Amino acid sequence: MPDTRFITTNHIIALVAEINELKGKIEGSRVKLAYKPALQKEAFLRNALGSTAIEGFVLSLPEVKALAAQKNPGRELSIAERAVLNYLAAIRFVQKASKKPLSQNTILKLHQITTEGTLKGSAAGEYRKIQNYVVDGLGNIIYKPPASVKVLKLMQDLEKWIKTKAIDYPAEIASGLIHYKFVAIHPFVDGNGRVGRLLGMWELLRRNFDTLHIFSVDDIIYRHKRNYYLALKSASGGDLTGWLEFYLEAVAQALTEAWTRVLEAGVVSMGRDITLTPKQEKTLNLLRNAGRLSVKELSSALKITVQGTHFILKPLQKAGIIARTGGRKTGKYELAE
Repeated sequence: MPDTRFITTNHIIALVAEINELKGKIEGSRVKLAYKPALQKEAFLRNALGSTAIEGFVLSLPEVKALAAQKNPGRELSIAERAVLNYLAAIRFVQKASKKPLSQNTILKLHQITTEGTLKGSAAGEYRKIQNYVVDGLGNIIYKPPASVKVLKLMQDLEKWIKTKAIDYPAEIASGLIHYKFVAIHPFVDGNGRVGRLLGMWELLRRNFDTLHIFSVDDIIYRHKRNYYLALKSASGGDLTGWLEFYLEAVAQALTEAWTRVLEAGVVSMGRDITLTPKQEKTLNLLRNAGRLSVKELSSALKITVQGTHFILKPLQKAGIIARTGGRKTGKYELAE
């Protein structure tokens, strides 16, 4: 099985600290139930867009959103559309199955879901029986994976490592190691990158690292695709330091962007937990855009009574999300700093 050698550089130490600080901020944001589905959906779609686009199945985010919303497209799908829908299904599978012990059958099932209807000349859900190669854009061989006769044993070793050794590392490092170890084996004819990224996600979920599902590492990797491949190539000599630094940078950026979206949504409270209603979400959006608004102004914008507006505002103020300034008759509400 591929090595697990790396140097714990100052950069890796700093990245792990940054990642855990961001993770703590996100999980500590007090208002996290009502707006969470929107953030989860965004991350869900961006993961599928990013991971499939890395492999050349490129769709825009609006196209992915439209595709995901169609229960029955009623037409023949392109290979790119099929790849995206497969990946969405694979993410759902990982989210449901990540608490169960990983097995060879599970990995084969994950590959089958990921590649169904997109492969030519090879079967979904089967380890390769031929030698494969990783080539660059010009067709030059840049990596020769292990011989096909070694694949099953290497995958069994990887399964054992995940079950017994991965816990020795922080979840984000273990995720990166699993990702690399899998793609180094390259056990399938095609689809190895997508399954490798899904197994990295699996580890984060298994270790309760990703509890809210609102960040997308695959999207970040796609935006840094060239550096992604360079980082993987740098590890082929057995030293995974450069690869781990890249992977942790991607996790940190994904969490940073998720935290920014939480802040922009105006859903962070320093007080009590609170579940936002749709009207409260709209209220926060109105205050974020306008700055300060009176009860009458909010009542008009929300198309409800003044009494109903007070009912909406009270728990938001009590939770420390909004603040009231001014006199009893001239007071206005704004987002708390």
